[in-house]
Amino acid sequence: MCGRTGLSLNKEQLRCVCSYKNKKKDSFDKPEWLHEHNDGKEYEPSYNIAPTDVTPVLVSSSNYKNIAGSRILKPMMWGIIPPWHKGNYRTNNLSTNNCRIENIKTSKLYNPILLNGGRCIIVVEGYYEWQTTVKNKVKQPFYIYAPQEEHIKIDDSSTWQNNYDKKSGWKGVKLLYIAGLYNIWQDNDVIIYSYSIITMDSSSTLEWLHHRMPAILETELQKEAWLDIENVNPDMALSYLKPTVLLSWHQVSTAVNNSRYKSNDCNKRISKENKKCAQSTITSWFTKVDKRKSNDKDNIPNKKNK
Repeated sequence: MCGRTGLSLNKEQLRCVCSYKNKKKDSFDKPEWLHEHNDGKEYEPSYNIAPTDVTPVLVSSSNYKNIAGSRILKPMMWGIIPPWHKGNYRTNNLSTNNCRIENIKTSKLYNPILLNGGRCIIVVEGYYEWQTTVKNKVKQPFYIYAPQEEHIKIDDSSTWQNNYDKKSGWKGVKLLYIAGLYNIWQDNDVIIYSYSIITMDSSSTLEWLHHRMPAILETELQKEAWLDIENVNPDMALSYLKPTVLLSWHQVSTAVNNSRYKSNDCNKRISKENKKCAQSTITSWFTKVDKRKSNDKDNIPNKKNK
């Protein structure tokens, strides 16, 4: 499964890192960023992204006019809103942040979306998974990400040395590209783009941690096939999705267990020695937040006394 991700890059950095080869020009193109209102919800870089947050998603430009390249980046909300839902989108009561690959073709929600070309790629620096093979009172989270060059540390952006060149493309931190499905939901004047992450049985690399994993697209060929909704039919596209073996991971603080905690230490590697120190800092942070909320409530004027 996949219930929390991380992405700290801004819009322009994401356009660079998502650059792709233009075979006709023998150079790299950056996908255009197409803004979407999404009921006022915007993409905000975060080290702890949770369902209902808005994140950048790669889609084919074939359904959009006046786009020069073949790919676009579009902000979408995590968790597909069922097309039949009416009224407040927050009350659809379905858990749609993940969709199981085994059930897509029989699902009355996901199968029509797949057949209608709703394939997308969710871009993340990494995702969090909680160990389920050990029975603990508090589940231990891990941060999972693409293997990096020797000098690059995923939890230290000062080591990334990011660079983009039209001739050679992106050089720097490597991201994960996760296959997903997206849908456009509308009710009166509210229009929201939303997506679900496709999951599958874990590979031998991660089965010790969790029995499910997201469908990660490792190669450019996989990305091209998944996005090419005009020439690659749904069955063929699904055949490109395989459990990923080449991954890296490290243990992180249980602070990420709370989706409200967005600090840049969420993805930091943590050892047994510094667990106590980290937990003390996190407890202090939440105490300050709670005190501030309490003070805000105390300062609200009493209408009866006016």
